[in-house]
Amino acid sequence: MSSKRSLKRVLDLGDDDEEKDKFYKLKVLLPNSTNVTLELTNTESEMSMKNFVNQVKEVSEKTRKNCVLSGKKRKQVDWERAAKSFLEFNGEKIKGTVRFEMFKPDWCNILRLDDGSGSGEASIMYENMWDLTPDTDLLKELPQNYSFDTALADLIDNSLQAVWSCSTGERRLISVDVLADRISVFDSGPGMDSSEENSIAKWGKIGASIHRSHKSKAIGGKPPYLMPFFGMFGYGGAYACMHLGRRTLVSSKTKQSKKVFTLQLNKENLIGNRSNSGKNWKVDGGMRDPLDDEITLSPHGSFTKVEIFEPKGRIPEIDQLRCKLKDIYFPYIQCDEISKTGKTLTPVEFRVNGKDLAGVIGGEVATTNLNSSKGDEFWFQIRFVDKRKGSTSQEANARLKFLYFPIINGKESINTILETLEKDGNKVSQSFETFGRVSVRRLGRLLPEVPWKSIPFMERGARASTLQKCCQRVKCFVDLDAGFSPSPSKTDLASQNLFTLVLKNFGSKLKEKDTDVSIVIHKGGKCMNYVQLEQSFQAWVLDMHKSYDEEHASGEDDAIVICDSLDNKALGISLDCKAVRVHNVMKRKGMSWERGQKIKILKGACTGAHKNDVYATIDYFLIENFEDETGGDARIICRQINFSESEGCELSIIKGISRLEIRKSSSFPISIIDSGNCVHLDETEWNKKLERQKEKDPSRIDLLDDRDCSALNLNGESTLADTMCAGQTPPQQIVAVVRPGCFTSSKMSKKLDQKQIVKMDGEMVVEVEYIQDCNMKSKEKNAEPLYTDCSFPTSRGGFHGLYIFPLESKFPTMFKKAGTYNFSFSVGNSITCKKKVVVKSSSKVGSWKLASNQETINVRVGSSLPPCSIACLDEYENHIPFTCVPSLEVKLKASQGFEVPIEKIDASLIDRGILKVKNMLVETDGLDQIRPDYKATLEICSKDEPFSVSVACKVNPGPLKRVVENNSQALENLLPGSTVEDYILQMLDGYNNHVAEGTNVKICIDGYSIQDSNSMGLNRKVDSHGCIDLSGILKVTAGYGKSVSLAVMSGKKEIFKKESLIEKRELVLLTKLPEYCTAGSNLTNLIFKVTESDGSLDTSIHDDEKSGCSHTMSIESESSSVESGVRYAFLHGTCKIPSLSLPETEGAFSFKVFHSRYPELHMILKIQLTSPQTFEIDEAGCSTPYPRICLTPQSKMGSTTNPLVTPTQETPSSQCRVLAMRTVSSLALSSQTSPMDMEQYTGMLKANLSSYIERRAETYERLKCLEVEKEHAEQELRTLQASLEHLSAAFPECLSTKEIIMKKIEEMHQDTAASVFCSLYRNAPSPRSLFLSKKGVFGLVVTLATVDSTSLSRVLSEYLGEDTMLALVCRSSRFVPNSAEYLRLQTEAARLGRSISNRFLVLCLDAIRPWIDGLVENDPQRKLAMDDPKLPDGEPIPGFKGYAVNLIDLAPEDLHIKTYAGHGLRETLYYGLFGNLQVYETQAHVVEALPHIHGGGAVSLDGFIAKGNGFLYSGCSKTEIHFPITVTENEGEKLRQLEAAKDRLRMVEEKILEDRFSLCKLEKKLKETNETFDNTTKISFED
Repeated sequence: MSSKRSLKRVLDLGDDDEEKDKFYKLKVLLPNSTNVTLELTNTESEMSMKNFVNQVKEVSEKTRKNCVLSGKKRKQVDWERAAKSFLEFNGEKIKGTVRFEMFKPDWCNILRLDDGSGSGEASIMYENMWDLTPDTDLLKELPQNYSFDTALADLIDNSLQAVWSCSTGERRLISVDVLADRISVFDSGPGMDSSEENSIAKWGKIGASIHRSHKSKAIGGKPPYLMPFFGMFGYGGAYACMHLGRRTLVSSKTKQSKKVFTLQLNKENLIGNRSNSGKNWKVDGGMRDPLDDEITLSPHGSFTKVEIFEPKGRIPEIDQLRCKLKDIYFPYIQCDEISKTGKTLTPVEFRVNGKDLAGVIGGEVATTNLNSSKGDEFWFQIRFVDKRKGSTSQEANARLKFLYFPIINGKESINTILETLEKDGNKVSQSFETFGRVSVRRLGRLLPEVPWKSIPFMERGARASTLQKCCQRVKCFVDLDAGFSPSPSKTDLASQNLFTLVLKNFGSKLKEKDTDVSIVIHKGGKCMNYVQLEQSFQAWVLDMHKSYDEEHASGEDDAIVICDSLDNKALGISLDCKAVRVHNVMKRKGMSWERGQKIKILKGACTGAHKNDVYATIDYFLIENFEDETGGDARIICRQINFSESEGCELSIIKGISRLEIRKSSSFPISIIDSGNCVHLDETEWNKKLERQKEKDPSRIDLLDDRDCSALNLNGESTLADTMCAGQTPPQQIVAVVRPGCFTSSKMSKKLDQKQIVKMDGEMVVEVEYIQDCNMKSKEKNAEPLYTDCSFPTSRGGFHGLYIFPLESKFPTMFKKAGTYNFSFSVGNSITCKKKVVVKSSSKVGSWKLASNQETINVRVGSSLPPCSIACLDEYENHIPFTCVPSLEVKLKASQGFEVPIEKIDASLIDRGILKVKNMLVETDGLDQIRPDYKATLEICSKDEPFSVSVACKVNPGPLKRVVENNSQALENLLPGSTVEDYILQMLDGYNNHVAEGTNVKICIDGYSIQDSNSMGLNRKVDSHGCIDLSGILKVTAGYGKSVSLAVMSGKKEIFKKESLIEKRELVLLTKLPEYCTAGSNLTNLIFKVTESDGSLDTSIHDDEKSGCSHTMSIESESSSVESGVRYAFLHGTCKIPSLSLPETEGAFSFKVFHSRYPELHMILKIQLTSPQTFEIDEAGCSTPYPRICLTPQSKMGSTTNPLVTPTQETPSSQCRVLAMRTVSSLALSSQTSPMDMEQYTGMLKANLSSYIERRAETYERLKCLEVEKEHAEQELRTLQASLEHLSAAFPECLSTKEIIMKKIEEMHQDTAASVFCSLYRNAPSPRSLFLSKKGVFGLVVTLATVDSTSLSRVLSEYLGEDTMLALVCRSSRFVPNSAEYLRLQTEAARLGRSISNRFLVLCLDAIRPWIDGLVENDPQRKLAMDDPKLPDGEPIPGFKGYAVNLIDLAPEDLHIKTYAGHGLRETLYYGLFGNLQVYETQAHVVEALPHIHGGGAVSLDGFIAKGNGFLYSGCSKTEIHFPITVTENEGEKLRQLEAAKDRLRMVEEKILEDRFSLCKLEKKLKETNETFDNTTKISFED
């Protein structure tokens, strides 16, 4: 069916078909969060999806043109894709064809249209979904005195009526949650959906409640009438939500529906959403799936939940709220009357913030029940029927139940109830007399504000009779059915309701006549008339009194004895009376007189009452003397009517001592009572007398307005307005007057009248208190005294008694702060006047400020900053609320140029218009810029206005996440026992910031050891640069070719691991080993070498005991002929075994040679031993012509019988038991001429030639290694010099530290006092050395100061000269030859093996005239306060760098060196050396400045010196002794490394020279030996 045909049938109102029309109402929820209503009549049974979507589109376009939904920007609906997508109805999807049989006719069926946009989940809230247009205009009928408790009870009423209809077995639950940001009421009732009869729209639609129709069901029945059909007006829920908060979300589900339907109320939007005609209200709503906790609370599947957001007003304490709600719904929470077994039942489960009210202890009902008598209750029922003519028949029922509250031990139970309630935190303003003795419940719900003190029926007995007193101990509990109407707030009964009036006056005989209501009384199932009921009630009251009341016995009270500081004359007692007894009660002639009673003493009764009657209040009764003494008189102390209570007699007990001060009270004899001249006064007569007295007395203070002040000829403003704006000027003066008691505002004449002004002599005081926030609970705590002034009465314009307070001239800026100003005017303590002035903030924004005192924020990178609350202030710094969330820019800044924008933030407005900024995520990799304190400033700025706030913060790095090596090659090419140099690990967090200094990091190593002196071991701390420096302390412990690793742990996780392989070395036999040898012979000249991986010789394998590097080789064998204890030294990578004895037995022989320290360098050699007959001489050196070399058992050294090979003399190497050989010079055999001698001589020459050639090859190999080592040393030196180029650019030879200078002095000036001091200082730092004690020498001129550049060091050192630079510095001038100090210096020099032979200079601090013109304030270096030189025109001299005395730096420990007069090194030593010497940039600057330099001289950084005597020194010179350079710790370490590198280079160069010299000698010896061998060979041939 086409869309046009469908619409036509909808509009055809004249269809006369007999068949009943089918009307479908479809509310379609669109993807853009709006909805449209489609109404179809008699449509076909099905419709294509495309036609259906077209009709929805047409209605949607029409709706959009005819009304404005909201200002929100919403997406466009893709209608084409929607026709191909689906509809969702009751959880089921509809595609292709829409079949109307699945919808209910005449119902509002809700469908959701999907357009297939894939933008995410479907919306759960839709604009203007529900129509809340009221049936009647009830918006202005919001109940008066609507409180939080009343509004919350209205919502609970709805829930209680809902759960009451739950089926048997279903949970009846009402759960209330009251939080700071949300209030919710959940019930497990039947719930609501979108159907017409059960629509959720009716919940919020004023006048649409269906609960009102159930009122008739709640009339009649049995007490206590638990039928919670409270609905009366149809607006309780909506009005309650509007009162409690700004926004409400109602969610409800029935058993039949699969979806939860929601409705959202917004009071402001609701009123603003009304159409021009003012009759349409539409609110947002939606559908969603039920939540898990909702199903848990209501297992049967239906519920209603009301959530109120942005609560308004003060939320009561939860414990008090629980007690109040338990009082209101007590019978529904726990009830005995409806139980058939007598047990207490819980008809409904009530929970408040998760706690069951059945378990709550406290509340008025529970406290009242606890203190009532245990006897029988008195109760009866009344049926009221309206019998007025013409009225519809109406009836109502009431049950009146009376409980008796006895007096226990003289104390009223009602007073006990009131005290208990007050202790429990309830505000109690009642007393026994004003106690409300009627409690009314309608349908079991308490009406807490019924104002009836009692009902006439309860007032029995004559005045002061026992029955009348006992009736005051009775309370009536009234239970009503629905026939009685409550007030709109349901806190009281409708005051003009006919039944209410009759019940209120029940028992009043005067009002029972001619009534329009008939009354039927039932008691115990029987009808009763009023007289019978009255008699029964009186009998019950007297029976309760007899059975349960426990009163005190009548008589006088206990006396308080006063025996100290008695004013006998004022008290009217005998002058010799030493003690009195004070009573509060006195009985005279059977009548009781008590303290506080009002009496009248008749005129003439006694002294003090002889002219007029005296009206007074009894204070105390006095009886003279102690109780066991007789003859004492009695007095009555009274306070006359014209005195206040505070002016009366006072009885006090302080630290056990009782005192009585009569003050302005009077003392009368007790005889005035006995004589009948003292009578009781009733309240009426007393009040009349009091009124007459007050009419004459000053009663109050009034402030005159501008009209009255103009009559007094006072110019200027004089009126204090109730409301003012901040910054407004106060009135010029305030004029106050005292009014008499007879004065009233109505009697005030138009003109000022002197009769209405009291003339007084006392001063009037005005006090002004300022309260910043008038909404605070306790204003007194926030009150700030602001201004106080006093004034005496004066006259103006013929009027007297005027108090004039000038205000504008004394306090013109009083009203700059917004808040409440309380003006208090007083004369004495009784006459006061208060005036409140409210000052509102200015509308002009002045600045922003943090809403609370924010301390320094600590935050870690990668986390969010804590929320910041920002207040907007006016121009006077008063708080004004933000009207909207401004556009913000948030960033972190620091002085080092550090700036980090915070991109991710959330900003919102909270209570009182405060701007709250939260979720400020800090992400940056630049924290190294603000190390080590990480201090920064958080700035929150407005992008549109010049307002901002800032707060100090500390941004810490994150946890360790990543490790980076600074030298990835440092762990490559390692050797056993070597120490890793230049290896630093950078510890980084997840944002590439170095982690904080001091962070503990665990290092796991395998094949390494850490050598450090601080015993930190494997748990290292991150240094100030965020690194762990393992340079120089990571030592290799694994052997050659072994794998080593180093890992870094973060917690239990390994985040870094570096694996390396130790350099491989191989032990190689150079000598060819023969296959066969004669058993018992020797293997000679076995040569081994250690080769690197490329086969080259490793010359570093060299035995050097001095350097602690031991490289020896050992031999192991099973044969006893091989001595395993002998070790053979490696020399530059090779090791020679001169001779090895072979076993005597023939057969296979094997032995193992290995490095003594690195056993992985080893070889296993095998040789076949034969008998002597098969012996052959081969090239390996197995020789028989020469005697065999063997090891003597005594020395384990090699020995021989051959005279040509002998052991060397004992040397350090022989002490290490290493075999060493030397040859005898050929000259020793020159005398041997026999043929045998010549043959031996020739063999010796051949051996020498072989030895020389071998030694020459070894020397060449060593020279190659030394050249490589030299190249490495030079490269290291160049690298270190480049890193220190910024310090040594000008004069690198002057780049030294204090330690380097002292070492240089010690080496270059050995026989000087300075050298002795340096040696002592370096080897025995103070105070170990006696010489370095405080009584000795502090140091040298050169070592006590540093400078910041090499150029300054050079020129100042040259200026002073070497002798002055090496001068000793001491405090005392006693350092002379033969003095104790001098002899101690000589002793220390002798102990070091030195002699001081040269003259030396000693500078004594106490002998130097110090600088006395002050120091630079707060300067840590204690620099001298010297004025910079100026040109004649006052301009600074170009190129001036400063005074030399201020350009040196002193170490922190040297700043404490002072003379006995308290002067430091700078004021004495260096001022004495440099004086006013000025330092300039260049020579040209010095030359230009010379005319303006008056004494003191000047130097330039390029070496020019101009001394004060006129001598000029130009050119350049090199100084060996110069001031050390001020360096950082890292730079100092590099300087030490630089010196060590220089030393290594120097040692290598010396070794190269030594080896080259040795090589020349070998070449010479080789040449000579060759010549000798050739000559000898010729001689042999000739012979």
